[in-house]
Amino acid sequence: MRVFIAIDLPEEIRSRLATVERDLRPTTTSARWVAAESIHVTLKFIGELSEKRMESLDAALAGLTWKPFLVTVRGIGFFPGKRSPRVLWAGLQAPTLKGLAEKIDSRMERFGFEKEKRVFRPHVTLARARHTRLDAALVNAAAKFEDDDFGSFTADRCFVYQSTLKSTGSVYTRRKEYLLTPASGVRES
Repeated sequence: MRVFIAIDLPEEIRSRLATVERDLRPTTTSARWVAAESIHVTLKFIGELSEKRMESLDAALAGLTWKPFLVTVRGIGFFPGKRSPRVLWAGLQAPTLKGLAEKIDSRMERFGFEKEKRVFRPHVTLARARHTRLDAALVNAAAKFEDDDFGSFTADRCFVYQSTLKSTGSVYTRRKEYLLTPASGVRES
């Protein structure tokens, strides 16, 4: 099965991002859009995993300690940039999110999972290029959303998701939930 670790977005933020997608969709045929109900924050993509390796994944995440934190979803942009865009994303402002992703990656490595090669860049994927790149019409139309604020929420849990590829796109199923709790002795501020 294909799996990844992610944080969910609240429905009201997904709804705002879906409005952006609906607004931009008619401007291009170069994009594969992420369904609103599937929008999430990926902390680590794992890929294909057997049921037996799921036990190792659970062991790596069990006892994970991390203080819940505020996430603000603001602005949109493109990876790797506007000149040759392949991914349309919404930005995330959350100072400790990168640290959480790195901690998860480190814990997973101790259980035999491959360490992430790319630097973690907090974002929410809204669309991917169907072929080589997204077109200029989409880049131009998206400019009006560059600084929009889509809302904030407290991230207090993460999930292991199973991704099933279908002709209509990926379908995500929650496999397990992990609450983010501070280590004992750490005071809440």
